[in-house]
Amino acid sequence: MNTEKIKSFICYDEDKELYVNVYQTREGKICKYFLLEDPISKRTAAYISMKRDLHECLESIEYLKSINHVQQIPQHVKRSLLFSSIVLYARCFTSGEGRGTSLNKRDVFKGIRNTHLAFHEQTMELRNRHLAHAGNSHHESRTMVLILNPDEYNKKIEAIKYAGGMLKDDDENIDNYIILINSVLAHVNEKVENLKKVVIQKSEALNLDEVYENSKSPEREKLIPFTSYKLKK
Repeated sequence: MNTEKIKSFICYDEDKELYVNVYQTREGKICKYFLLEDPISKRTAAYISMKRDLHECLESIEYLKSINHVQQIPQHVKRSLLFSSIVLYARCFTSGEGRGTSLNKRDVFKGIRNTHLAFHEQTMELRNRHLAHAGNSHHESRTMVLILNPDEYNKKIEAIKYAGGMLKDDDENIDNYIILINSVLAHVNEKVENLKKVVIQKSEALNLDEVYENSKSPEREKLIPFTSYKLKK
């Protein structure tokens, strides 16, 4: 851990389908890597993945707030920012084979104001019944309507039109989304910090000869230079 690192690269582990951040030392040597696949390490990685998703949600919603009154930006672009953020937020609470870990709303909102939980439920309902699946949500209300001549002495159909619920960028709730995401993020941050301590403790107890024996050597020609994009760990 004390080796001086002067360059970072991304290598793709084809067996595990993972992108791994590796280093090059001042002497030009590329660090090997060893995959920690015990349950605690996998759970830690899952929470870090959630943390990154929540940061992305927060940045998107804050950006939406900054452009919300810019009329030159189409409404469907603003809606896309909101809806993609909601889907990403909801992923943290839905179980799946990929992460293997999901957030429990009872743990996340324990001791927090009931309004946070209520707005969380409203957000999940929007995702589950409209954004991810067609359901019975009021957002799905739609029908065809007859537009009638207002003169009852000259009754006739003027037009047949579509009528439906319309989801928009949800101006009045932007601050609520920011508060909600920050609340969940605080919970996830605490989880990550506690789990990382356990991972460090377990790693320091490993036999380094066995670790090196089972490590992987990145192929230099396949390394991707690390960009300036700042990953949140």
